[in-house]
Amino acid sequence: MNTMTQLDQLDDFYVTSDLWLGRSQIMEIGKRTRWSSIEKMNQALIRSWNKVVDPKDHIVCLGNFAWDPMTARNALDRLNGHIYFLKGSADDALLEVHLEFEQVSILEGDIITVPQHDLVLSHYPLRMWAGQDSGTLHLHGHAIYSHETNLALERRFNMCTDNWGFSPIKLSTLKDLLNEFKK
Repeated sequence: MNTMTQLDQLDDFYVTSDLWLGRSQIMEIGKRTRWSSIEKMNQALIRSWNKVVDPKDHIVCLGNFAWDPMTARNALDRLNGHIYFLKGSADDALLEVHLEFEQVSILEGDIITVPQHDLVLSHYPLRMWAGQDSGTLHLHGHAIYSHETNLALERRFNMCTDNWGFSPIKLSTLKDLLNEFKK
């Protein structure tokens, strides 16, 4: 488990996961039928990202960013924000090109703890995580339609972009949702 001091120093940041830019199979797997082509999906996801994330913002992507190096490079050229990537199950393309971009950082480890925010990040959903019994929040990706967020059961959010209107979400917004649920 890795404690991420870079994220600890931020007051707030955006989170997303599983954009799968450039992967044509995601149109069927993820039921992304609103777009007629993978190119239109890529454009829409980038536009949606940039609509909420400003160039000076920070964002964490919990894996499965882009399917091929050319798509990863083209997207990173256009996306706003300083982007922290947690490697997902299919991020070889990202790892091939990330050093070309100053605004990109790769988070080391499979599970990242962010003590300042009482938070655990991972690509895969965890059944158990440090601080779970004391209220630590867990954010994950990977499971587009499984492991749905159910705050009645646990403090865990599935951050796959499909679950959030194909847009990144601020951590503070997630905490507000959690607090509203508790009322």
